Amino acid sequence: MALPVIDTPTFELEIPGMKGKFKFRPFLVKENKILTLAAASENSKEMYLACCQVVENCAFGKITGTDLAMYQLQWIFLKLRSKSIGDLQSFTLKCGECNDMLNYEMDINDFELVGNTETAEKKIELSDDTGIMLKYPSAEIQMLEEEISDTEILLNSISYIYTSEEMIRPEDETVEEMVEFIDNLPVHMLNDAKEFFSNIPSLVHKVQYTCSKCEAKNEILINGYEHFFA
Repeated sequence: MALPVIDTPTFELEIPGMKGKFKFRPFLVKENKILTLAAASENSKEMYLACCQVVENCAFGKITGTDLAMYQLQWIFLKLRSKSIGDLQSFTLKCGECNDMLNYEMDINDFELVGNTETAEKKIELSDDTGIMLKYPSAEIQMLEEEISDTEILLNSISYIYTSEEMIRPEDETVEEMVEFIDNLPVHMLNDAKEFFSNIPSLVHKVQYTCSKCEAKNEILINGYEHFFA
């Protein structure tokens, strides 16, 4: 006897910083297993890769998770979680003074995107006919930003280089050639890049409460990633 095929509902999302609408489905038992195993590892790299895999699965392979900026990956993940599990999530908050625990429930829709969400790219002109198109660094690069150099961040954030005659993709060049190119850029270009990166959006929810035990005022920042992972 053939097992029944269960129809899965789909929905569309307009992803901040990206053009057009993308079709998704909620995550299923197989995706929930991926998330559960990654959460059990307590390894941020494993969680990141699991999140990318789930996003790719639920986007029917039309989105590559590792290409997304952190805020985009987090935003999609929370939308998928809302459609798959529900809007509410329970937390246990710890007072910073007396360590008293507080049960807290929040709505995923209370998260806010802070920063420039209109575009994820910036054109930086080096001359009248030459320039660089920058993109926000991927979530993976953002995770490593304290461990890698500014040159590595910039190298992974160049979408393409253009001249009057051609468009050059970093992946078509060697790492050594790209590093040499970056090392010979004018200083103002680095300042423009830093300003662009400083406006990378973040997905956050701030919880402010007074501890009922010691009356200390607490402020806790919940991000859109690990807190909602399992």
